[in-house]
Amino acid sequence: MWSLFTYVRDLINGYAWFWWPSNGSDEKTILLVGLDDAGKTTLTGRLTQNRLIQAPPTGTPIGHGLKIGSTQLTMTDVGGHAQARRIWKNFMHASTRLVFMLDASNRPRFAEARHELWKILMDDDVRSLPILILGNKIDNVETACSETELRQILQIEKFLNESNPRVKLCMCSVARDEGFADGLRWLINQHIRVTE
Repeated sequence: MWSLFTYVRDLINGYAWFWWPSNGSDEKTILLVGLDDAGKTTLTGRLTQNRLIQAPPTGTPIGHGLKIGSTQLTMTDVGGHAQARRIWKNFMHASTRLVFMLDASNRPRFAEARHELWKILMDDDVRSLPILILGNKIDNVETACSETELRQILQIEKFLNESNPRVKLCMCSVARDEGFADGLRWLINQHIRVTE
């Protein structure tokens, strides 16, 4: 019985942020991007249905409505295959936040992921957007890299060490339902920077 109590307590603590009020009640649009097979569809399944879903690769952009606390969210998964990446920028202009997800255990694709991330980070049109980087699949312990290693591989130290960073890196396992909650809470509460 005690283990059941502990399980329920941990479950409530893990999802308490869903009901915490955010910094305002305005609508926020989150664009979810990253290479194919990074776990984007799995993340949206966790957030919308609170379960692990098996789905085919995202072929066309899919919008998901969420409400977290007083914050109404629209999260759009554009897909991560090469053809979908061509239209990422079109969706960035209509978004107020961005999540870039990568498979932290798929080392052969790190260079490709870094290239796509840097295209976003260096784009003047979206430099006001807060960006959450999720290093997913850390449950693949034999091949997953650490947060320190991923920072170096992605070459993002300068973005993370600012006094008021617009970029945050979180290591997570969507399959195990771990590690992404704090990052999403940070993302939702970020204010949009005004660029000159």
